[in-house]
Amino acid sequence: MGSHLSLTTRLSLIFSISMLAIWSVVSLVLMQALDHHFARQDQSDIKGRIILAENFLSTHVQGNNRDWSLLQARLSDALSGHGGYYLQMTDLNGKALVTVGPHLSSDMPSHMPSEPHAHSPLPSQAGLDQPLPAPELLPLAESWTENGIRYRSMAKPFVLNALPSFSASADIPNSVLIRVTLDTSYHQHFIDDIKVGLAWLTGGIALVSVLLGWFASRMGLTPLHSLAHLSARVTANRLDHRLPLAGSPAELHGPIQAFNDMLDRLEDSFQRLTAFSSDIAHELRTPVNSLMMQTQVALAHPRNAEEYKEVLYANLETAERLARMIGEMLFLAKSEQGQLGMQPEPLALAEELDELLEFFEPLASEQQVRLQRQGNGHLLGDKSMLQRAFSNLLTNAIRYTPARGEVRIAISSNLEGTTVQVANPGPAIPPEQWPRLFDRFYRADSARQPVTEGTGLGLAIAKAIISAHGGSLSVQSDERETCFTACFPTGPRAATT
Repeated sequence: MGSHLSLTTRLSLIFSISMLAIWSVVSLVLMQALDHHFARQDQSDIKGRIILAENFLSTHVQGNNRDWSLLQARLSDALSGHGGYYLQMTDLNGKALVTVGPHLSSDMPSHMPSEPHAHSPLPSQAGLDQPLPAPELLPLAESWTENGIRYRSMAKPFVLNALPSFSASADIPNSVLIRVTLDTSYHQHFIDDIKVGLAWLTGGIALVSVLLGWFASRMGLTPLHSLAHLSARVTANRLDHRLPLAGSPAELHGPIQAFNDMLDRLEDSFQRLTAFSSDIAHELRTPVNSLMMQTQVALAHPRNAEEYKEVLYANLETAERLARMIGEMLFLAKSEQGQLGMQPEPLALAEELDELLEFFEPLASEQQVRLQRQGNGHLLGDKSMLQRAFSNLLTNAIRYTPARGEVRIAISSNLEGTTVQVANPGPAIPPEQWPRLFDRFYRADSARQPVTEGTGLGLAIAKAIISAHGGSLSVQSDERETCFTACFPTGPRAATT
């Protein structure tokens, strides 16, 4: 089928072709069954006519009657009500004794010379023109077609000298070959009528099957049309439409559910993108406004070199914060595109984390927070990136830990992989906010009040780095503590001890 055909047309044609194929097989089986039935019926009728001829011949011979024309007349009368039968009686040399047919006169001479085993010397008729079989082939059933008419026949010998009171003579041979031939044209007319009826019925079935196939296809594809209409209504501002599963065929439940899931993901992505755009505008507005205000104040009145130097230092600090924020955003963009360019190497997590704890010790002491590490494990990963991820987790933990609190780092390894947990005490974070903690610029300010200022990208970067290593980062929080868990499964990028 051409690609230009619609799905409805294709399904209609497939349905119609299937129906016609089934109907053709049924019609073929029906015609074969009819032909087989008529063949058995014809053979049974022919056997009956042979038995009738044998009875007439036996009575004729036992009565010492030498006139074959009288037997022919009797057989003609007996078969007169059964059209289509031809009866021949010959001796074993092929000499015709009795010939009876639908269009032969009963008083026609039957004793005519002929050549042995050649065509019968009778008036040319299709039912009598078939050569007689050789005696050694008897009994024999035959079937042939002549002038478009099918004939069936049966020939068998009849031994006369075995009859009681048989007296041999020159006019009566010892054995007679009896052959009955049936013209099956009346069967053929019946079969032809059936074929014509089947042809008309086939045409009607083809038309009805096309209409039914088209209707069934249209009804079955209604959910797809609804899907197309729904897709046309979906825009960036209208992502809340969903296609209902109720009333749709079971075969379409999978595509419909996948389409609805795609809309869910798109709606969530657009919401996150909208929130990100709003957050980044808010985050960039503060330092930009600070730069503008400090510059405007510096230019409002003439100042000495020392005062301009202080303004430039303040502007530099703000510009560095902007540069850091932009760099982190570029890092996240590369991570989403898989372009981080990592250089994995075997790492001892205990040694790497001890270096980080030593680096963060001054900050922790300043805020009266204790740092503790326990456990050990090995990992195949990029050293600088993993240090950056764990630094962000430690910075976040120290920032939200109250004074005289303790930040705990636990490393564990098993056959499934390596796990690093960073836990700190503090207020509980509501469960509905847990997934959003890793969004860019998101802060759970209602649950945590920041002590130090950050860009709002630390957790997002940590998750991106851990995901790039084939791991996952999750969070759990209650009234006692908040725990971030980084899991690195055993595989090409992770190893356990």
